[in-house]
Amino acid sequence: MRLGAQFYSIRDKVKTPEGIREAFKTMKDIGYTITQMSAIGEIAPEELRDISLEYNMPITCTHINPAALLENTDKYIKEHIIYGCPVIGIGSMPTEYRGTLEGVRAFMKDFRDVAKKINDAGLAFAYHNHAFEFDDLGGVITYDLLIEEFENLNFILDTYWVKYGGYDYLDYIKKLDNKRLTNVHFKDMKTEPQGEICPCGVGVIDFAPVVKLCNELEIPNALVEQDNAPTLGDSYEQMRISYENLKNLF
Repeated sequence: MRLGAQFYSIRDKVKTPEGIREAFKTMKDIGYTITQMSAIGEIAPEELRDISLEYNMPITCTHINPAALLENTDKYIKEHIIYGCPVIGIGSMPTEYRGTLEGVRAFMKDFRDVAKKINDAGLAFAYHNHAFEFDDLGGVITYDLLIEEFENLNFILDTYWVKYGGYDYLDYIKKLDNKRLTNVHFKDMKTEPQGEICPCGVGVIDFAPVVKLCNELEIPNALVEQDNAPTLGDSYEQMRISYENLKNLF
């Protein structure tokens, strides 16, 4: 399993092409080996590819605005192929679909063609969870419904949000296996049961069993995502703490 940096964690640093290049260098110097692109500034896909190659840090997945992806699927497919990213992800379900079974099924209906186009191009379409997917909708859990009824949907499982929602992330990793899960977000929780986000290794989540299980299932990528890193001083330093606390597991 490889340990990478989700650039959403350092979104204050990656607003320009120059900032993106510096972020690759800094994450590489810390020790991270792969990346996820999310909340970065405007940059040509060819330039992003060149930076990724320069630092030998593959982009394993992204978060794309769902509305933009729905409207311009072909554009994002082309861009991901250019910079060699195999997974086009969305960071969440748009709010208009949440909270009802009808809404969740409408989401699946609207994004099935997106998933098919992405699959036909040799890429995967992946969904990143928060906690609302684990709310009870009359005996049905949104996350389970997505797994069961959206057959060609892949997942970017977030450890913190699964725990926040009251469920076991290890159970869901086993359920998804490496056929539908290639990127896992390592995100720690300061205190149980719904504490704030903190650097990995500082909170209550034990990542050793996660790494062990992912290695057994041949799930290749772990990405540190700390949503609040830019508000806690130096976001680079927050990412360094996570790396130092996790590196011996890899």
